[in-house]
Amino acid sequence: MIENQVMRYETVAGRSIYTFPILAFPGLVANIYILDDGSGLTLIDCGSGLEQSNEDLLAGFETLRSQYGKAISLKDIKTIVITHGHMDHFGGLPFVRQFTDAPIGVHPLDRRVLTNYEERVIVASRQLKNFLERAGVSDQEQTNLMGMYLWAKDRYHSTPVQFSLEENQPLFDEIPLYHVPGHCPGQVCLLVDDILLTADHVLSRTTPHQAPESITNHMGLSHYLDSLAKIEKVAGVRAGVRLALGGHEQPMSDLPGRIQEIRQVHTERLNKILDICREPQSIAQISKALFGRVSSYHVLLALEEAGAHVEYLYQRGELAAANLDEIQQADHPIIAYLRV
Repeated sequence: MIENQVMRYETVAGRSIYTFPILAFPGLVANIYILDDGSGLTLIDCGSGLEQSNEDLLAGFETLRSQYGKAISLKDIKTIVITHGHMDHFGGLPFVRQFTDAPIGVHPLDRRVLTNYEERVIVASRQLKNFLERAGVSDQEQTNLMGMYLWAKDRYHSTPVQFSLEENQPLFDEIPLYHVPGHCPGQVCLLVDDILLTADHVLSRTTPHQAPESITNHMGLSHYLDSLAKIEKVAGVRAGVRLALGGHEQPMSDLPGRIQEIRQVHTERLNKILDICREPQSIAQISKALFGRVSSYHVLLALEEAGAHVEYLYQRGELAAANLDEIQQADHPIIAYLRV
C-alpha cells in the first residue's frame, strides 16, 4: 500500500480538484482525480481494478475525509470520466460500479475498449503478435512477452458507457475537452478553468509511451506529436493555464517547457535510429541499440517504442525496407530497415 496523501487544488473559478495516488500495477503509481464544482462530484479515472488498486482507491476517500473533513465516498460520485482506454485508468470500473451507478464517459475511439473488452483483448493480441513477428522477436521471446501482455487482462469485464467525451461538447457545458490521440486512441485532456488535466498525454518526468499505429489505429508517433502541438497551442492561447496535472507523477507548472522537453526526446530518438540504420536492422535490433539491456515488461515497452519511431521514419520516406525479396517470399518476414 502506498501513502495516500490527498492534495487539493483550487481553480481560479473556485472549483476544487482533489488528487491522491494509487498503486495501479506493481511499480506503477497512478493519480486519481475528484472534481468538485459545488454541484456534484466527478471521478476522473479509477485505477486498474487489481486488489491493491481498489484498496488504495477506497483509502484515498478515507484520507480525503480525515485530511479535509470532506465526508464523501464512491457512492457520492455523480459522474465518472475515463481519460483513455488503458487498464491502469479504467480497470477499476467494475469495482466502482458496486458503489455507484454514476454515468461513465469516455472518448468514442476508446469506447469499445470498455464496452467490448473481451473482443478488444483478442484483436489487440493478434495485432501485437504480428508486430513482434515482423520486428524479429524470437518465438520463445514472443511467448514470454504475450504472457506478460495478457497478465491480469481477465480481471476486467465489459462495462457499459453512458456518454461520449467529444472535443466540441464541453463537459458540463463549460469544461473544454481536447482529443489528443497518440499515446492512446481516445486520450483526452480536460481544461478546468486554469488547470489542465493532461492524463497520460504530458507527464512531468516520463516521456509518455508510444506504440506503432500498425498495432492500434490512432496511436503512433505522428498522432502524438500532432496532439502535443495542439496542447502546446492551448497553453499558449490560454495564458491563464497555470498548472498541469498528469495521470502519473508530479504537477507541472511549466507546461510549454515540459512539452519542449518531450519533443526533444523524440527528436533525439529519431536521429539515433537513423544512425543505427546505416546498416539494415530489424526493430528488435534497433530496440536493443536504443535502450540497451532491459527486462520483464520493459522489453515489450522498448520494442513498441522503437517500433513507433521506426514507423514514423518509414512513413516519411527516411527509412526503407532493405530485404524486399524476403518480404515478398516469406510468410512471416522480418523487416530490415535501412536509412535512405
